[in-house]
Amino acid sequence: MNRRHFGLSIAAATLFTRQLREALAQDASQSPSGVDTDLTRRMRDAARAFLESLGEAGRKAVSFPLEADQRTSWSNLPVAIVPRIGLSVGALGVESRRRLHDLLRASTSSQGYHKIAALMRHDDVLRAEELEYLRHNPPRPRAGRSAIESMGSANYWIAVFGEPVRGNAWAWLLTGHHLGASFTCADGRVTAAPLFLGAQPLEDLTRPYAGFVVLSHEAIRGLDVVNSLNPEQARVAVVSTEPFFSDVLTGVGRRNSLSRFEGLPASDLDAAQKKLLLALVDEYVRNADADAAERHLDAIQRAGIDQLHFSWRGPTNDVRSPFYYRLHGPRLIIEFAVQEPNHVHTIMRDPQNDYGMDWLGLHYEEHAYSAR
Repeated sequence: MNRRHFGLSIAAATLFTRQLREALAQDASQSPSGVDTDLTRRMRDAARAFLESLGEAGRKAVSFPLEADQRTSWSNLPVAIVPRIGLSVGALGVESRRRLHDLLRASTSSQGYHKIAALMRHDDVLRAEELEYLRHNPPRPRAGRSAIESMGSANYWIAVFGEPVRGNAWAWLLTGHHLGASFTCADGRVTAAPLFLGAQPLEDLTRPYAGFVVLSHEAIRGLDVVNSLNPEQARVAVVSTEPFFSDVLTGVGRRNSLSRFEGLPASDLDAAQKKLLLALVDEYVRNADADAAERHLDAIQRAGIDQLHFSWRGPTNDVRSPFYYRLHGPRLIIEFAVQEPNHVHTIMRDPQNDYGMDWLGLHYEEHAYSAR
């Protein structure tokens, strides 16, 4: 192919990509009541296939009303510390497990699916390492034997809220250690907020998978932004460069804990820096299926990219150092926190529409799990 034709091909591809994004954004902004979309149809069909794969007792155990308080009662702690509702993966037969993965794939992008599936499998690694440690040592703080034994890929729990039929609003929840994934369908629209993803170990340090990283780009995207700042911008965005171990501030039960924006507004970034900021946004929002992601991105754009604020705590020169960052705006909260070496927590929220609250006209009091 000569250079002229190659250049025309690049231009045509760029134009097509822009037109496709505009079409998706336009579709995302239109949501007449009762409309069915490819995404809602795929999710509904996958949910029904999952439910049909269960026996009557299993369907009863996994099914709850859409308005149930338990819909917001997920946790990222081990199941022995915070019990879950619904059915565990370990209680499912092979066919039901396959249908569960169909539902998860229908609800997420390829990157979102692989992140969630990887962190679930990675919990088997952590469980084995911690049990081996217990053979020779006393329990670590906050990690007794029962908590460790309740880790692992079999101890993630599924619950379905409402009935997944056309015309109905419904939702489903997948939660366990380091995972709280909530998906809501209403009037042809889907939201995947909130989404909590964590990893321990973040990176495998021993054979056979040495070098494998579960959440591979979240830290990199944050470092790209902070390292693009000039000294004047950094004075506003970077609160401290001292090593900073922490947790996310807007975990379950704390969705309203941030009363103000902190850090550098995106309005103070140049075009190249905004591109890096949007790559960071994409890393989190595009864990959802393309249609749901475009809808959320469109909402963020309409609320104003310049309203996003970026803040940082910790070293800025090493992806493996302990640091924390936050991106906060009217329609988006992103947090990344290093809890301890090789152990991270992340969360993505839509302050206006977590759990589809805005669409459903419902007000959920998010709280830690209660057995009531």
